[in-house]
Amino acid sequence: MAVLAMGAGLILLGLAFMGLPKLNNTLKQHDRAQWEVLARQRGRLTLPFERMSLFAWTLNRGFENSENIDIQYAGLIAYKHATRVKYLILLGVSLVIIGSVMFLVKG
Repeated sequence: MAVLAMGAGLILLGLAFMGLPKLNNTLKQHDRAQWEVLARQRGRLTLPFERMSLFAWTLNRGFENSENIDIQYAGLIAYKHATRVKYLILLGVSLVIIGSVMFLVKG
């Protein structure tokens, strides 16, 4: 059960750190059209998944297509953060799966 709880905790921690406020502000200032596209996609989802479109856009390196150097720089920093968060969530999912299997085998 402890493995299952740790996995769930890591998933929630990853979701809490999923926001990329610096990249969001940079996009809002320098590329309003792209920011509005991402904001519209976020509008359909509820918390904490409202940041998912910017998070996925960052992991897909969408910032590299921008002509603005500020967006590219903020995107690169956000990409490093998003990659760590992605692996934190994946670790949490793995622990939930392992904990579930252990619970089913023992109990």
